[in-house]
Amino acid sequence: MTDALSSFDPTHVQQNRVLTHDHQFVCCRFSHDGKQLFSAGFDGRLHRWNLDNDQRDAFDAHQGWVESMQLSPGGDRLFTADSWGQVHGWPTAGETLQPLWTIPQAHAVWLRGLTISPDGSQLATCGADKMVRIFSSQDGKLLKELAGHEHCVQSVTFHQSGHDLVSGDQHGIVKHWDIATGQCKRNLDASKLFKKYHQYDQGGVFSMTFDAEGQTLYCAGFEGRTANQADGTPTVVVLDWENGQPQHLITPSPTYKGPILDLLFHPAGYLIGAGSSEAGGVLWFWKPGQQGEAHLVKNETSFRQITLRPDGRQLAATAFGDTVGQRGGNGRRLNENGEYLGFAGNIVIYTTAELSES
Repeated sequence: MTDALSSFDPTHVQQNRVLTHDHQFVCCRFSHDGKQLFSAGFDGRLHRWNLDNDQRDAFDAHQGWVESMQLSPGGDRLFTADSWGQVHGWPTAGETLQPLWTIPQAHAVWLRGLTISPDGSQLATCGADKMVRIFSSQDGKLLKELAGHEHCVQSVTFHQSGHDLVSGDQHGIVKHWDIATGQCKRNLDASKLFKKYHQYDQGGVFSMTFDAEGQTLYCAGFEGRTANQADGTPTVVVLDWENGQPQHLITPSPTYKGPILDLLFHPAGYLIGAGSSEAGGVLWFWKPGQQGEAHLVKNETSFRQITLRPDGRQLAATAFGDTVGQRGGNGRRLNENGEYLGFAGNIVIYTTAELSES
């Protein structure tokens, strides 16, 4: 770890800029050198931002909402997945981007998550069909189908070893899979993130991440209060990877209603969570082993997903709505001609450490 990151102080995190678009963004990823940002969302297109001048190129990509995006460890490939189950593998260089290969339908119903193995050779997806599937990142060929969940699978991630995979479902069941055999080795309990209200299944494991050593698994969502999908206490279930037992819960100290939709682990040793609420978005920074959050950053509108620049010096967060408080919901926004306007979106970029000159 560089000196800049070893002395990382979350209270010094500052908003750097906001990138705006007339459609909602869901996901984004920095290029390997940090000079570009790829993003996608409700318009189904792949957007590539030049961070030197904030100019944007857009490429036709998907017919459905783009739900997830991953960058290969080497930075030469990008992978996108949409709500209809389609997955593309892209090059990251070139004036015009075209998919290298396409999986027409990784899942027959809503695809909920996409992740890439530590060595970049495999992709894993999950969806509302209760399935987890593993594909080759080179050509999109199906390698394994992992069956066993009884409910919609909402998140999936690889362990750093490259031999293990975890998937979390709507009822808070986390399955630990052996990648070589395709067998479920054990079930882990994150059921604190699920509530049943009459006919409504509320919550589930929205996001997961391991710590830097792969010794702790963090599962994010919220503990619901009512049948309202936005009413609940943001919660992270902390699981010991070796014995599979819950260690404790992380909940923000200020009153906040809504789920934590995304998690990541900063190389300086901080867990970062992105909150979504009708009252706006929040980034929480937690230092494992310390009480309470080390810092929080508020945003006018709700966050969806977050990503780090590979060197850890910037964080980008996709946000729901525009920069003047358009928070979303089901209300109609009509222009002067009486036309319905879809919700806009933005990407908020934060500086987490001094940027290098390279």
